[in-house]
Amino acid sequence: MSYQLMAGTLAAYLKALEANQQRWLEAQRELYQSWSAAMRPGYPLAENELQHRLDGTLLAGVTLSQVPLDSQHRLMQVTEKWVAALNRAMLDKLEHESLHPSIAVLRQALQLGDASYGALSKASRQVGHFASTSFSSATVKAARDMRHVWKQR
Repeated sequence: MSYQLMAGTLAAYLKALEANQQRWLEAQRELYQSWSAAMRPGYPLAENELQHRLDGTLLAGVTLSQVPLDSQHRLMQVTEKWVAALNRAMLDKLEHESLHPSIAVLRQALQLGDASYGALSKASRQVGHFASTSFSSATVKAARDMRHVWKQR
């Protein structure tokens, strides 16, 4: 059972790493395309074309900076699933063991650890989601503020 569990976990990690790498490359490509589009000649630009170019580079930058946060979240999910499956496997194995008091204490400790780990995982996911959302909205707010200052000039 432990070999299958570890093999499945490693496969999930590799899949997550591959997806993260692909997303990273896509975000870099988007950023380079937006930069090259923004640097195209054709000045003076109309106001809406200038705003479009600025928005494109800003959004591409936000996407690029969001990739590590999303990657961390995916890898955290794989780890959480592995720990939960490992704990479940140990509890299942202990369920079929003798009813010796030391086994009962071990089983209770594993159940408590599982509940604690579940609560901590949920809290860390919520913190990560909040940080990711706050980061994105801070970038958008900075862009709005920049536009406001630009229009005043």
